Amino acid sequence: MNMMIKTILATFMLSSFSIANANVVHVWQCKLHDGKTEADVMKVSSAWLATHKSMKGGDEIEVHHDFPLVANAEDGSFNWVMIVPNVETWGVFEGGSHSSAASEADSAWNEVASCKGSALWNSVKVE
Repeated sequence: MNMMIKTILATFMLSSFSIANANVVHVWQCKLHDGKTEADVMKVSSAWLATHKSMKGGDEIEVHHDFPLVANAEDGSFNWVMIVPNVETWGVFEGGSHSSAASEADSAWNEVASCKGSALWNSVKVE
């Protein structure tokens, strides 16, 4: 497991808030390549998800796309959102080895869009 993942895990475990009922939400800021559509990215993301669900920790991930409806956003921009039930699952998934099938799915996805940055959020449901 790389040092960044260990640091993030330690930070969450030592935090003053409860993460017992919290999801981890990893959000990437992405943009479609010229000539690509929302339908293209949905198709390639479905294939990506199916492949990555077979990885260690991947069986519990969800993926969402946030397309701008009313937003100050560039044409073709969207958020790629991965949700996992807890920080431990996120760490296992991110720290796991990638198969050749997963690498192929990553490459296919990168032909449709690219992402410039990401943020990791702790999402706690309000009761």
